[in-house]
Amino acid sequence: MPSRSVKSIRPRNAAMPALAGAVVASAYLAAAVAFSIGSAASPAPDHSIRFTASAGPAAEAVPAAASQPGGQAPAARPVLDSLPAASAIGTAEVMLPVPAPVTGAAIAARPRIALIIDDVGLDEAAAARVLGLDAPLTIAILPYADAAAATARAAEASGRDVLVHVPMEPLGLDDPGPHALRVDLSDRELRARIRWAMARVPGAIGLNNHMGSRFTGDPRAMRVALSAIAEQAPLFIDSMTIAESRGYAVAEGLGLPVLRRDIFLDHVIEGEAIRARLAEAELLARSQGHAVLIGHPHAATLEALENWIGEAREAGFDFVTVTTLSAQLAREPAGQISASIAP
Repeated sequence: MPSRSVKSIRPRNAAMPALAGAVVASAYLAAAVAFSIGSAASPAPDHSIRFTASAGPAAEAVPAAASQPGGQAPAARPVLDSLPAASAIGTAEVMLPVPAPVTGAAIAARPRIALIIDDVGLDEAAAARVLGLDAPLTIAILPYADAAAATARAAEASGRDVLVHVPMEPLGLDDPGPHALRVDLSDRELRARIRWAMARVPGAIGLNNHMGSRFTGDPRAMRVALSAIAEQAPLFIDSMTIAESRGYAVAEGLGLPVLRRDIFLDHVIEGEAIRARLAEAELLARSQGHAVLIGHPHAATLEALENWIGEAREAGFDFVTVTTLSAQLAREPAGQISASIAP
């Protein structure tokens, strides 16, 4: 399918009052077109995408997430003062696009790979390279990124699934970023923060956790946060940054569609190590019928994926978005969703 030209949209001025920003963001979300989750391949990525978002406020260094599998902490993040207060949109209604139903014919017989790229939005050049990958993948966008809205619209226009990569409290001292969900916050503040995050990424079909080894291990905190948006039935993907995560179980208990991460590709950001993880992903997908992979927009990761995607497709693997995989698994008999917890 020919690529479509996507108009660049400059992200909203961060100085705009938070309530107005949330209302506009909700309008984008309400108007978003649901992605097709049938077996047909997604449209070819639009290689002409250009982001025109300004660089935004100065960024400050954030230490690497040594204790977090996958190295989720970004190299830089916007200054907190440049963002609207999360508490100001605590009552904002978040509307998510509704995926189309999957027919019996849409359930794939070939092993499926759902590839998620986390931490997207801070580096526009890296985001454009992610969108250039020749596969129906899923983009997880940090809500505090200045280019979050522009990146989400570009990803949606190219036929990809969009997730909100919600910052959550880790174990240790790593900084998950502005407006992170923390276990010591009141119920009211948790609801406000997750609604703020969802409103920052128009067209998102769900969410996964950025860091969160402490937060996802707390069932009360997870239940409060997810309950705040459960009415819209977002897809929740547990990134499994800790083996004891309760995120999947809580989301499932609330009736949300759920998946969990099987393999982190780039806990070690080196080509040979990443290729070894991709080989492991192939074995897992063949054994259980699917594999959910999470990578990050590192140059080494993107280079490995650029070389591997075509080879994997020729070897008999189908690439699917997370909405497609979730819907297919819901129709398959008692599918096993086992997580590979090893970093």
